[in-house]
Amino acid sequence: MRSQFIRIVGAVSLAIGMSLGISQATRACAVPPPLASIDPPGFYDDPAGYAQAVKPMRGFIDQLNKAADSSQWSCTLDLLQGWAQADALMGPISGYQGYYERSWAGTDFAMVLLRMPQDVSSANANRLHVITPWLTRIAIATRDADAINHLHNNLVYWAGLNLVAIGTVAQQQMLIDAGLARAREGINDIGAQGELVREVKRGDRALHYHTFALIPLVFTAELAQRQGIDLYQENHGAIGRLANLVTQAVQDPASFAKITPIEQKLFPWTFQDELSWMEPYYARTRDSRLPALIAPRRPFSEWRLGGNVTDAWGVALSP
Repeated sequence: MRSQFIRIVGAVSLAIGMSLGISQATRACAVPPPLASIDPPGFYDDPAGYAQAVKPMRGFIDQLNKAADSSQWSCTLDLLQGWAQADALMGPISGYQGYYERSWAGTDFAMVLLRMPQDVSSANANRLHVITPWLTRIAIATRDADAINHLHNNLVYWAGLNLVAIGTVAQQQMLIDAGLARAREGINDIGAQGELVREVKRGDRALHYHTFALIPLVFTAELAQRQGIDLYQENHGAIGRLANLVTQAVQDPASFAKITPIEQKLFPWTFQDELSWMEPYYARTRDSRLPALIAPRRPFSEWRLGGNVTDAWGVALSP
């Protein structure tokens, strides 16, 4: 009798536990209300207002990236399909910051899908047929955004990654070509010491923006390899020069004085997750300086790049 009672209690406990697990998973995958538009004040113009305005979109991206990080692909597709069906983020933008935010968001959505195993993608082709036209609309809006195109700086390079990543997912060569043109603008701007003149003009944030500019150039170069295009070789290995400049600055921030005498200020994330470019770059180049810089910072997680970059792009580090 006692053993039978224990078995019944165990079965009930298991059922309750499974029910709670399913309930928690369901809550975790609940699709948040789609945002019609993303139109925050400028990051530097109104920091508090900016942080409040982007919170719903960043929350969605965090939920999406965590689903991808844990290989919950059905949840990942639920989230993207829910926002795609609402044509989220495609409403009017009155300022300028929203164009950057939508570009970054679209890049993240595409990078998440690029992490998805091929068999999962094939089994969910009907759902992707809902998602990819929405991503294409985001990419076209990014391509045509004068608020980005006139800048000719790191935001153009990020727009290039947006176009190449979404173009790769949607198999749209016109988007890939437009993205490559923007990446090449950045590559051609890299000087003999790895400097970017427009980013040097950022004064005490110059080092930060060199680091920030390098991210989309490296990831675009990686995606371009799938097209048989080697962006790493262009402008006499320019991406490598910029990577070397940033690597030296991570090792010794004072080394950046050769680019500008202005004392540099970094954001807390500049030498943390915004060094996520090191993962694919090390996998390709095996730069012997990078393991010591990568190891204590792993895992890299960047909200614009689909979540856990280490999991998606990293390789074992040589001692």
